[in-house]
Amino acid sequence: MLWFWVVHRELRARTDTVNSAVSQLAACRKNHMQARDGPDAQDAKSILSRSLDIYHQSVTLYNQTLLKPWNRIPGLLMGFRQIKEG
Repeated sequence: MLWFWVVHRELRARTDTVNSAVSQLAACRKNHMQARDGPDAQDAKSILSRSLDIYHQSVTLYNQTLLKPWNRIPGLLMGFRQIKEG
C-alpha cells in the first residue's frame, strides 16, 4: 500500500502543476486577446508563448511520471490517465 500512496502523491503533485499551468495559460490568453491591438501586444505575445511552453513542459513531465514502469500500473488503477496536448 505504501507503493500506491507514493505513486498517488507524485502523480497528484504533477496533476496540480498541470492544472496551475492551465489556469496561467487561460489568463495569458485573455490578456493577449485584450492587448493584441495595443502597444503591449508584443509583450503579451511573449508572455503567452512562455506560458504555453510551461504548459507543454508540465504535461510532458506528468506523462513521463505516469509512464514510469513503477508508476504505470498503480497510476492507471487509481484513475490517472495520460494527458493529450492540444
